[in-house]
Amino acid sequence: MNKRKKIVNTLIGISFGISLNASADVAEVEANLSKLHVPAGFKVEVYAEVPGARQMTLGTNGNVYVGTRGNKVYAVVDKNKDHKADQVVTLLDDLNVGNGVAMYNGHLYVAEQNRIARYAAPDFDVNLNFKQMREVIYDKLPNKGHHGWRYIAFGPDHKLYVTVGAPCNICAPDGIEASIIRMNPDGSNVETFAKGVRNSVGMDFQPGTNVLHFTDNGVDMMGNDIPHDELNAAPKQGMHFGFPYYAGGDARQNEWKDKKLPQAMTPPVAEFQAHSANLGFKFYTGKQFPAEFQGNAIVAEHGSWNRTSPVGYQLMRVVFDEQHQVKSSEVFIDGWLDNGEIWGRPNDVLQLPDGSLLVSDDYSGVIYRISYGEKSAAVKSANKTVTSLTMPESSIAHPDGRVFVTEIGEFGKNGDGKVTVISPDGTTKTLADGLNDPKGIDLFNNQLYIADIDRVVRVDLDGKKTVIAQPTDFQDKPIFLNDIEIDGVGNVYVSDSGDDNGKHGAIYKITPAGKVQQIINDKSGIKRPNGLLMDGPNKMLVADFGTGKLFQVTFSGQAKSKSTVTLLNSGFGGADGLIRDTNGVLYVSDWAGGKVWQLSEPKSTPQLISEGHQSSADISLSIDGQYILMPDMKAGQLVYIPIH
Repeated sequence: MNKRKKIVNTLIGISFGISLNASADVAEVEANLSKLHVPAGFKVEVYAEVPGARQMTLGTNGNVYVGTRGNKVYAVVDKNKDHKADQVVTLLDDLNVGNGVAMYNGHLYVAEQNRIARYAAPDFDVNLNFKQMREVIYDKLPNKGHHGWRYIAFGPDHKLYVTVGAPCNICAPDGIEASIIRMNPDGSNVETFAKGVRNSVGMDFQPGTNVLHFTDNGVDMMGNDIPHDELNAAPKQGMHFGFPYYAGGDARQNEWKDKKLPQAMTPPVAEFQAHSANLGFKFYTGKQFPAEFQGNAIVAEHGSWNRTSPVGYQLMRVVFDEQHQVKSSEVFIDGWLDNGEIWGRPNDVLQLPDGSLLVSDDYSGVIYRISYGEKSAAVKSANKTVTSLTMPESSIAHPDGRVFVTEIGEFGKNGDGKVTVISPDGTTKTLADGLNDPKGIDLFNNQLYIADIDRVVRVDLDGKKTVIAQPTDFQDKPIFLNDIEIDGVGNVYVSDSGDDNGKHGAIYKITPAGKVQQIINDKSGIKRPNGLLMDGPNKMLVADFGTGKLFQVTFSGQAKSKSTVTLLNSGFGGADGLIRDTNGVLYVSDWAGGKVWQLSEPKSTPQLISEGHQSSADISLSIDGQYILMPDMKAGQLVYIPIH
């Protein structure tokens, strides 16, 4: 994706429903995640890129359906359940502010500005022609743009609840304006449930009481700190929440302060900072977060637009006591407002079956996932792509969280190659330079071993370099030393891919004493040996860069003894790197095809887990076992590919 211009603090017109569409590049959003202030044990990651993401609802198969204030509704699909979206599918693109979404009995309900329709079976197939399947169940919503983005939810009574905002900053509502209505799933028996609701864009039903709670935004243009935004509770039908007689909380606007409310006003159960724009929220009922989060309301504050100093742009946590009454409220996560600059606007909250939370952000055009207690990646920053590398070929993770990457530089040019270290905070620096074309790298006893075109170099972690095998030490002329593998006693194995036709292709063993032995040569049947992976004592797996095949080589460890070569699998294109994860699952990278394959064992059918890269070079495993570290040589990146 091309870089888009940086997000700036330009919020003119938001209150009038104008879509800014300031979607940021995902890499920029991920880089900004380090600015968030997140409680200990919690982690925030980007779940999906969804332009204009607003209300979310969960399907029975784990699909997440997302409304927008534009003309689209999306389906977010996580096929392999790795907590990252695999697909974002446009379900509908002809809507009139398709903000509200809800699932009920296999139907997706979508509330537009003027109507509500339902669509059958999106969980069955997100590629159905949903426009043709549209069933309008209600078409009498006020078709007015101001506060025309509807929010919908099904209650415990199996009725559909719909927020209907006032079409103004403050005015006398007409008909069902400034209310919450409800209806049967087929659109029948429409009734007003709550009145005096200026602009609610968030509803949920409290566990333990089933009472409807909803957010409501106060009147604008009354000052920086009045009126407060609200969280309200409606235990029964017919209650009035004050608007327009009350502007928010107990504040009254001058034109309305002497007018009498036709019935008793129900005060809010919690108040928030004026203009913080509290929108979607959810009562937490999962098991992943700490026990004290049970029954808390996690509220998305979209942030102010007409305040001297911006406020909001955060998640609030409202704590309830054992009697289900509000006990306190506090900031849960903030930082989308950073030193007065805005880079994200939380919008809605959705709980996933595993107890993690999704949070939509219509400003940055992403959905975040918030988890607790899950292992973090080796790079502390949530940015899972390290950029600005020059021809990166191989990487290895240190137990302390650092990652070491070989950078070839200009291919064929001596002296411009180097080893770069990526710190846990995501920063990079050069550990060792002056190399030629460094490729394979491995770590043993806190020292790095590198295949450097025609020699093998050891690099201490202070950057000191020692050549442990010169070109003249090899039995055959080293042409293209490629991958490095080290066994448990310190023997270093290095592959030589030879020339383009495989001439001089070989695998060598360098003993701790520095003796070099040739294990196979270019008559072995392996055309261009590349990736190496120990497969037991005196056994290793070998990826053939020239034929895309996977072999096992068995050797005695004695000089001049014959090795046995066995073909195990094929079809890996420009087979490059080999690695196993902590469960023993094998991974193979395809340099030429830009792919990474997964195999339960070497002879099994490969499963494609990542593609679309420019050149998938020598892969390794992150120190936490959660990611494949894949240098994309041509793209100049180190890509973190999640595995489970």
